[in-house]
Amino acid sequence: MEDLAEGFLRGLGRALGYVFVNILFEFFFYYLGWPVVKMFTLGAYPRGADRYGWKTESHEGAWVSGIGVLVFAVSAMACFHYVGFI
Repeated sequence: MEDLAEGFLRGLGRALGYVFVNILFEFFFYYLGWPVVKMFTLGAYPRGADRYGWKTESHEGAWVSGIGVLVFAVSAMACFHYVGFI
């Protein structure tokens, strides 16, 4: 009986983790990186709208999300440095 509960909880944890990471990466970081990519490419990228304005399933969308992660990390480091944590 314990094995069944452990397997269920492990599967539930993986599902929740997958959903959380997908939402974080495909929504938050995409829209954080979108204006930066638009500005540096002078409006050329990201092109078009596949799913309601985002292209997160493409390589282009992954790059935009990656730039969003970079922007978030640099912004967090700048804020921590300004506050005095670093």
